Amino acid sequence: MVSDMVAEDAAPELSIITVTYNSRDYIIRCLQNIIAAANGVRLEVILVDNASTDGTIAAVREHFSDAPWLTIIANDKNLGFGKACNLGAEQAHGRYILLLNPDLFLLPDAMRTSLDAFTRLDRCGAVMARTFWDDEMQFQFSCLKSIGPLAAMVQHTSLRRLLSQRTFERYWKMDWAMWSGDAPVEVLGVPGSYLMLSRELFWQLGGFDERFFMYYEDEDLCRRIRKAEHAIYCLPDAKAIHYCAQSLKTSERAAMGRIQRRSLIALYEKHYPVIGHALAICIRANNFMVSNAKRILGLCRSSMVSSAIAIGPPDGIELAWQSVPRAEHYILEITPDPCFLHKVGARVADARYFLAHRAYRMLAPDVYFWRAVPMVGNERTGKVQVGRFRIVADTSGEER
Repeated sequence: MVSDMVAEDAAPELSIITVTYNSRDYIIRCLQNIIAAANGVRLEVILVDNASTDGTIAAVREHFSDAPWLTIIANDKNLGFGKACNLGAEQAHGRYILLLNPDLFLLPDAMRTSLDAFTRLDRCGAVMARTFWDDEMQFQFSCLKSIGPLAAMVQHTSLRRLLSQRTFERYWKMDWAMWSGDAPVEVLGVPGSYLMLSRELFWQLGGFDERFFMYYEDEDLCRRIRKAEHAIYCLPDAKAIHYCAQSLKTSERAAMGRIQRRSLIALYEKHYPVIGHALAICIRANNFMVSNAKRILGLCRSSMVSSAIAIGPPDGIELAWQSVPRAEHYILEITPDPCFLHKVGARVADARYFLAHRAYRMLAPDVYFWRAVPMVGNERTGKVQVGRFRIVADTSGEER
């Protein structure tokens, strides 16, 4: 199978670019998974390491010392995600490139199905796999939303308590279509954890904007893909599991949060120079007020929450809601975002769901909101019910 991956007399079909930073525990399994999931796809892997200090490069070289399909770029400092991807793309030879996180596990045929989409789907410019949150493949990640500055104003200020239902309905419907159907769905954007596009288009658009150190560089690229009149699709037949942010410590999550906010502000200042600047001021002011309010009052309450569920016993948490007579099924969503823009979701048959420990232990310590949406086909029916629960850090060092 390994020999099938190596293009001896022709360029590879696919160049996989994975950026690592202290990812030793994931990257070996990631590379082994790529070998197992290749299924005849001629590919090369370009690993770009951003000055890891956990022995990532040494471990890769030990396990794959004679891999002709693997190129390693070892940076002497952390260049950020976008710039590292651009370095990898400069070394790529494939007609298509796949940006792949080291903590993402590919299921068989994911790559081949993704490659085939470019010839069978109208105006296809980029694709994402149907990406799951858990090993049982119940919960799926949402797509990127690419919301405008006015919607962002609602999301990132207290206006969300008044206007979120009206503002974000169309974005929610996009996720419901992804999670309920078995056909490719055109979406506004795809995350950089699994993003495939042609190498030619990537460089026509200038690659990633290196002003984004981390976060929102994928949304910026997707905005440019759509502006160039290409479509972006989520593919239900290409499947992957994303063990998202499992290696981050609590202190690192706080630092990542600050980087994320800076990148968000940079995104809107780039695409909406005037309104974006005003939005940046509002976001900074709102973050300042909210952070200080949390210090004084503790957990910040949301008017969207109809009930609270405490952390469950070691085996899990049961989420339950009122049954809606006409509902054929429910979409259950879990998120730390009160606006439910970025979330995971599952199709549930009954008016209850047991969130097992193996799933909720993957969540970082935080307050999480759940929402049950009654559905008839792909349309909502009846009342949406919302609740919350809290994940706390175990004093023994193991998060619960």
